[in-house]
Amino acid sequence: MVRHVAIGVMLVWLCVAAAWSAELSDQQVVEVLATEAPRDAAIRRGLDHLRSRQRADGSLSDNVPAALASLAAMAHLSAGITPEDAVHGQWLRQTLEFVLSKQDENGYFGSRDGSRMYGHGIATLMLAEALGMCRDDELDERIRTALERAVAVTVAAALVVKEPFFQGGWRYTPTDTSSDLSLSGWQLMSLHAAQQVGIAVPDPVIASAVSFAKRLTTADGTVGYDHAGDDHPALRGLSILCHALAHEEQASEVARIAARIQADPLQWQGAWVFYRAYYDAVGMSRGAPEQWDAYAPVLEKVLIDHQNPDGSWPNPPGDDEGTHGTVYLTSMAVLALAVQRHVLPAYQR
Repeated sequence: MVRHVAIGVMLVWLCVAAAWSAELSDQQVVEVLATEAPRDAAIRRGLDHLRSRQRADGSLSDNVPAALASLAAMAHLSAGITPEDAVHGQWLRQTLEFVLSKQDENGYFGSRDGSRMYGHGIATLMLAEALGMCRDDELDERIRTALERAVAVTVAAALVVKEPFFQGGWRYTPTDTSSDLSLSGWQLMSLHAAQQVGIAVPDPVIASAVSFAKRLTTADGTVGYDHAGDDHPALRGLSILCHALAHEEQASEVARIAARIQADPLQWQGAWVFYRAYYDAVGMSRGAPEQWDAYAPVLEKVLIDHQNPDGSWPNPPGDDEGTHGTVYLTSMAVLALAVQRHVLPAYQR
């Protein structure tokens, strides 16, 4: 925190110094200091677009609506907007209410909208991040209850007996006997976030999930989807995050993964651009901060340069993420850009 304040003060001083050296008027100095950074402008415009998509019931899309509403809510939380916000708090409350209404009688979020364990993990993560942000005790207690029930589903799914290699991970349904890293990432982040806000999560479940992720990571820094040896660029940052959650940021694999990310940077083409942007940002900011400081401007430029005039993001060439719609694309872009604000627990070093 002190580091970020110091950097902020230094930047303000530099702006003032630059303005003074150019002999600007007092009003011009104020205007210089009030200039919105491109990243912050992109976040603001992205959130404006997401709010414009909300329907009367609080949803934003027909496609996996609970999962996408959760992503949009997380995007707002990542920018520091809470249910108590004077301007946008009501929008966030309505979104939260919609998500809460989609939890089934067993505590599962993936059945009523067809999003399966992906949606369940995303909704659970969002609720963990929202808990404690409401002065409305009744809403906060409903979030806590829903979160506890959702965590119970996730923990039970982790304890399903599987082949040793897959043990500790998750896949598409709560009873699946295989695992993949992409789906497991959301569950692991949600359990870690829930634990941070006081929800009981067995430590061995988190440790086993981290071990599964590490089994998919090779010594030279490749990261596999469901077996080691392949290299999936969209999952590299997730492996770094898993190492960070295990307090193994200094592991040689982390440095090698970060080097791969920097040598093969995000581009506006190919598969899973937004998914990669999100995990590159979250993983590197947590587990490889020095490399992240150098890489962040590259990632930000790719996203900012391709934002639509209406604040949304389009689908890049060769990427099939667009089938999820602009709510998904825009939420993921905002989440990646907002990492630098260090608001959410997942974003804090």
